[in-house]
Amino acid sequence: MALDARKVLPTKINLIRLKREEKVIRKVRKVMEEKREVLLLYIRQAIADYEKYYNDVAKSLIEFYDNFYLGVADEGFSSVKRMAGNVKPGLSVREFKKVLFAVKVPSYEVDESTYPLLRYSPGSSPYLVDSLEMMKNILPNLLKLAELEETLRLLIKELKETQRLINAIDYVILPSYEKVTKFINMVLEERMREEFIRLKLLKRKLERREEAAS
Repeated sequence: MALDARKVLPTKINLIRLKREEKVIRKVRKVMEEKREVLLLYIRQAIADYEKYYNDVAKSLIEFYDNFYLGVADEGFSSVKRMAGNVKPGLSVREFKKVLFAVKVPSYEVDESTYPLLRYSPGSSPYLVDSLEMMKNILPNLLKLAELEETLRLLIKELKETQRLINAIDYVILPSYEKVTKFINMVLEERMREEFIRLKLLKRKLERREEAAS
C-alpha cells in the first residue's frame, strides 16, 4: 500500500517506524522474487511433461482410430452403433488436490470399477475388442494431460500474481516509502537548523545581558 506524505506526521518516531517497515517490505520482495524463480522452474518442468504426454497421447489416438475404423469396416456401422447404444454411461473420474509450492493443483484418477462393459456378439471384429483395450490404456494419459494443462494454468496465474506484487513493491510501495522518509528527513533537518539558529540567537542575547550587567 502506497504512503501519502500528507497523512504522516514528520516525527522521528515515524521515521524510525517507516524505515523498519521498508526493511520488512524489501525482505518480502526478496521472498517474492525467489518464489517467482521456483514457479518458473515448475512451469518449465510442467511444459516439458505436457509435451511428452501430448506426443504420446497423439500417437496412441492415431493408432486407436486406425484400429477402430478397421473394426467399423469389418463389423458395419449400424452394428457398431447398436453395440454402443447398449452401453450405459457411468465412467467415473476422481479428483484430488495436491499442493505445488503453495499452489493447489488437481490430480485425476480413473475409477477402474466404473469402466463401461461392452458386450460383443460372437464373431465380432477383433479390431473392436482391441480398440476398447487401447482406449483403456490411453485414458490415464489423457487425464494426465488434462491435469498438466490445469496445473500450468494455475502456476502461470500464480506467477502473474507474484510478478504483479513485485511490480507494486518496486514501482508504488517502495518509492512512496522513500518519498515520505525523504520528506520527514528534510523536515527534521529544517527543524534542527531552526533550533540551532534559535539557540545561537538566545546565546547572543545572554552574552549581551552579561556584558550590560558588567
